[in-house]
Amino acid sequence: MGFPIRVYTLSYLLTGEIESQDAFLSWLNNPSKESLNLSGVEGLALDPSAVLASVTQPEVVVSKHQVMAIDMMSPEAAAWVTMPPRAEMGVLYTPRFIIQAHLHPAGDMRVSNLFNVMSGMFFPTSRAQLHPIVPTCDLPTDYARLLIVNRSYVDFFHPRD
Repeated sequence: MGFPIRVYTLSYLLTGEIESQDAFLSWLNNPSKESLNLSGVEGLALDPSAVLASVTQPEVVVSKHQVMAIDMMSPEAAAWVTMPPRAEMGVLYTPRFIIQAHLHPAGDMRVSNLFNVMSGMFFPTSRAQLHPIVPTCDLPTDYARLLIVNRSYVDFFHPRD
């Protein structure tokens, strides 16, 4: 059984279904898993001047290294991800978007130490708002209830006062 997700790369937004995975974040952060397999995919080029604006494919394989963020669109998909209950608003700067979102540090850890203690490349955020900083086509939505972000695409971040 699959659940819908949106996968953001620097150049594309891919919307499709992924098979359910227990402990999805742990699976995603497993270095031996190199790719995501999506089915029923609608792809959208993020560059508004792209010659090929969209693509539809029954199956697409995406290298995890190319994944900037994953929008866990449905409550069923979001249920795969566990995160600490504490939430602090932060601002993440990526090459394509500024993302305002709730970050979820464990215990009483300072938000600024988040990257120093994370073991994997992907981390969850909630109530994320995406603000394009380069020309970007109209997105189906600029909001994600649960957005998993690849920290290698975060140039810098800070808590929002």
